[in-house]
This record gives sequence, C-alpha cells and structure tokens, in this order.
Amino acid sequence: MKEKVFCKNCKGFRNHKEIHLVEKRGGDDDDNFQWLNRFSIIECLGCENTSFLEVYGDTEMYERGEYGEQEYYFDNTVYPPHLKKGEEIEHQEHLPEKIKIIYQETIAAFKSNSSLLTAGGLRAIIEAICNNLEITGRNLADRIDMLSKNGHLTKSESDRLHSIRFLGNDALHEIEKPKAEHLFILLEIVNHLLNNLYVNDKLMEGKVEKMITKYDDFVRLIQNKIEKDMIGKKYHLTKILDKSMRLLTKENFGVFQSRFINDIKENNIKFAKAIKEKDEVTFEILEKPKLFKFGIS
Repeated sequence: MKEKVFCKNCKGFRNHKEIHLVEKRGGDDDDNFQWLNRFSIIECLGCENTSFLEVYGDTEMYERGEYGEQEYYFDNTVYPPHLKKGEEIEHQEHLPEKIKIIYQETIAAFKSNSSLLTAGGLRAIIEAICNNLEITGRNLADRIDMLSKNGHLTKSESDRLHSIRFLGNDALHEIEKPKAEHLFILLEIVNHLLNNLYVNDKLMEGKVEKMITKYDDFVRLIQNKIEKDMIGKKYHLTKILDKSMRLLTKENFGVFQSRFINDIKENNIKFAKAIKEKDEVTFEILEKPKLFKFGIS
C-alpha cells in the first residue's frame, strides 16, 4: 500500500500491507456520477496488528486546487474504531457496573468522533462517581466540591473536574462542539480519577502493602501475624503487629484496638484474651486463628 494508515497499536500512521481486497464500482446510467468502494484487510508492517479498511470516493468528492482545478479525495475509515490519542482504562472490570457502562459508551462515542456525546459522557461519569460514593449536593458543582471535602480527591483534582462540568454543560445545553484536543485532556483526567478510586487498590490487593483503613482488614492483619509458638504468651498489640504498625494511622490504631478489645469481651474474637494491667492492655494468644491472605503474596 502506498498511503500510510492509522494503527491503533502504534498510535500513529504506519505502512501496511494489504492481505485481501474487495473493490466495487458504480454510477448512474449516464456516467455523470461514479463511485468507488474498496474493502481491505490490512496488516501493520510494524506491530502486525490486523485492521479492516474501507475507502470510499465519488465524482462529487473534490476540492478546488490553487488554479481552480478539481482535486479528488477519498474517505478512509479503519475498523474497529479507535482513539487517535490517549488510552482507555485497561482494567475496566474493576469499575462499578454503572460507571463502567457510561465509561464504555463514552469511549465508543469518542472513537466515532461524536464530540458532543463524548463531552456529555465525561460529565455523566462524574455524576455516576458522585452517586457511587453517595456524594449529595444541590447540583454537580456542589457535589464535585464535596468529593475533595470528603477526602476522595485533592482540591486540585476536584478543580479539574469542574473543567469537565463546564465542557459537558456547553455541549449539552449550548450545543457547542468541543475540540478533540480538549477532550483528550479531560479523558486523561477521568482515567486518572477512576484508576485512583476503583482500579489501583484492586490491582495492589494481595501484592503490596497498603494502609489499613477498615476494621476487618485490621483483624485479618493480626490473624496473619500470629504463629503457633505465640500460643500461651502475652503481647502488646504493637509487638504483634511489629513493622506493620506503619500501615495504621495513630487515630485508626486507637479506634481499632478499642473495638478489638470489645469484640474479645463479647466473645466475637476467640483466639486472644485481653488482659488489663495498670494503664495498659496486653493480649494472651489462645490459639492460632484461621489464616487469610493479606499483604504481599
């Protein structure tokens, strides 16, 4: 093939070879109008990615040259549709179902160059995130501000989401077509947000240590720290957790330890006994608890 075609893997125009071609021609009876359709299976000469190329042209598709001459052109369409720039989120299976549906439909609109629908879709993703995190407010502007106030985003990240709100509002209410380069920037912001909120923690689970923010994870951590030779001995909780204390804030440790002691008193936890001596609490290990996968595997 003489002309370069866009390759979705290489993210640019590349040389391709034509594997198979079907060509069709037609026109009116007087030959005043003629058309040509070419359908090709093509393969990138760089990465060997396979695509389907449709080329269409007719006698009405021309532009005037510098001296008034007719310069004919063809429309090239590559399938499957692709983003000419930027990336989709790789692990979309970790997104909440409703957010995933909106995200995928927004990406489909972007691939088909439907700029208005893409802008509206990006705005809808922000609405869906607020719904999922149970963020309330009088309008989307208030809800975006609450995302940072509730600790889900930094103030800078929250401010960036307002840009998506502005673009979505202009597209849906004013029917203003956004520029593609602006949409690519906002897609990166949305991807970063979704990865941070829903994807990264799932990918880290069981592979690297992360901060403990839930009581159930705190109990699992303790369970995984107890060995058989600890049975019948007394330990401070800080000694049991040892290096893993770094996974807890001082505030969370205090709250979780109090709840842990209360669960022992109510017989919800049976592998340890809380013993109060003067102003401190130690824990006697009664048995090795059932192990759960936690931390680095």
